[in-house]
Amino acid sequence: MEEKTKKRPNVLLLLSDQQRYDTIGAAGFPHMHTPNLDRLAGEGVLFEQCHSTNPVCMACRHDLLTGRPGRDHGYYTNLEEKPIDNYDTPTLPRIFSENGYRTAAVGKMHFFPAREHHGFGEMYLMEELPKRRQDDQYLQYLKEKGLGDIQNQHGVRPLLYHVPQNSVQKLEDHGTMWVADRSIQWLEENGEEPFFLMCGFIQPHPPWNIPKELDGLYREAVIPEPVPRSRMPMDGNEPNPWFGDWDSREQKEAIRKAYYTAVSMVDMAVGKILDTLREKGLLDNTLIIFTSDHGEMLQDKGYYSKELAYEGSVRVPLLLRYPKRLAGGRKIGGFVDSFDLLPTCLDVCGLAYPDGELRGESLFRLAEKNDREFQFSSSGLGYRRWVMCRNDRYKYVFHYNGGYEELYDMRDDGGEEHNLAEEKEGRIRNTVCRLRREALLYEQECGPEGNIRNGDFVPVPYEPYHGSIRGKFHYWANFQMQKFYEGERAGRLIQEIRHASDNPEKSGVALTALFNAESWQKDFQARFREYTGRELTPEEIDLLFEKAAEEAME
Repeated sequence: MEEKTKKRPNVLLLLSDQQRYDTIGAAGFPHMHTPNLDRLAGEGVLFEQCHSTNPVCMACRHDLLTGRPGRDHGYYTNLEEKPIDNYDTPTLPRIFSENGYRTAAVGKMHFFPAREHHGFGEMYLMEELPKRRQDDQYLQYLKEKGLGDIQNQHGVRPLLYHVPQNSVQKLEDHGTMWVADRSIQWLEENGEEPFFLMCGFIQPHPPWNIPKELDGLYREAVIPEPVPRSRMPMDGNEPNPWFGDWDSREQKEAIRKAYYTAVSMVDMAVGKILDTLREKGLLDNTLIIFTSDHGEMLQDKGYYSKELAYEGSVRVPLLLRYPKRLAGGRKIGGFVDSFDLLPTCLDVCGLAYPDGELRGESLFRLAEKNDREFQFSSSGLGYRRWVMCRNDRYKYVFHYNGGYEELYDMRDDGGEEHNLAEEKEGRIRNTVCRLRREALLYEQECGPEGNIRNGDFVPVPYEPYHGSIRGKFHYWANFQMQKFYEGERAGRLIQEIRHASDNPEKSGVALTALFNAESWQKDFQARFREYTGRELTPEEIDLLFEKAAEEAME
């Protein structure tokens, strides 16, 4: 190997899932226990205004890896179970592979099909909802460890979603630690050659299945209160159990602390990987990027989850370390987003993008001079779609659902509680018109075909959401309990649900109240029947529902 090749920079992309911008201690949030990310921020650069270009897993990951919007790759939501629209679309791993780099993906990628490599030379997958054991190295690992019967490897999902849970696995076998350990193994075997390594963590995406070893990590922490409830009309602003509105303050606090604990677990895993780079003498020749695909509302404005234009959903952490180009310890406030990661990686390695122009720019340039006036984001299709445009003071959002509009003064109303879109005052109307015009231009270039007609948005008839996506309890099924009609193993699911809730500090009444909700019981039993081919037994019903009722009375 030539000396020139040996000295080519490496790239390590660390991608957490559903991590808010305000979850790193060094970013100014002292309630967070993130020593390794704090160290990374101190040695590198922290971008304070990084936005997800599409705050939902699958779509944003394709934005990030292609540097292009949904108009080019075809992903706008999490529901598009189809291959990428154009296989010729250049991707980060494909560009690196074609230029002589060793490339690997470890952990969650969220591609379809699962092993669609997009140019990665090697893939060691741990998918959130694996459909086939043979496609998922983490499932194979659990089987080898004698844990192959676990139905909920990443926490109990069917409707038990934003509820703190006990992990079935010990910390050493948790998926978060597996990503770190498998990445370290790959680095030990391949680190002497130029590499592009992408590590995808599932946490802090719910469910938050916390290993016993981390119980109490935030027990004494004083954590921020959520932004008060002010949901959009289509979601309903009246108290609603599906949004957890009737949970006690203690229950809501336990949920937020579980989320923060999941972030800290990712921090531990990142620390292990960075220590390996340091020990191997690779640290300073490796561009290290830590970010997330989108955030988590975490009760702000009465919401959970993502797929919203509000700060908790659309803003994400972004740390960059490469001391050969950027001095450490800086915080940078200009707008950056998911589209900027691909050009940044190519820039540091001296590689050219092979197919036209990109929306994003290298973060190395933006760190020195950022003249972006507007920041954009968008998500969804049909009545669920919205487009956001903001400047340094105001944020505008257009919803195709009934043409609903939002405008927030981000300087005076950082919690986005007071919608100014219908204000008649001239300055506000001018702001709405200007940001709306920019949002239209963005949508015309990046959004689905047909959404703009005669130079304006084409709204769809108003339709309420009923809280099924942005609420506390999701409907996403646990696909690992595949339609193999494994009736004999299905009892394991019931045991895991009880195990998940067997810790009052984490769950307590939050779960027992859920078990007693008639709508939840009916839906759970229907899903159980669909995925197992049998009915719940009287004993299982008693274990889940009647026992829960007794606990609620105590």
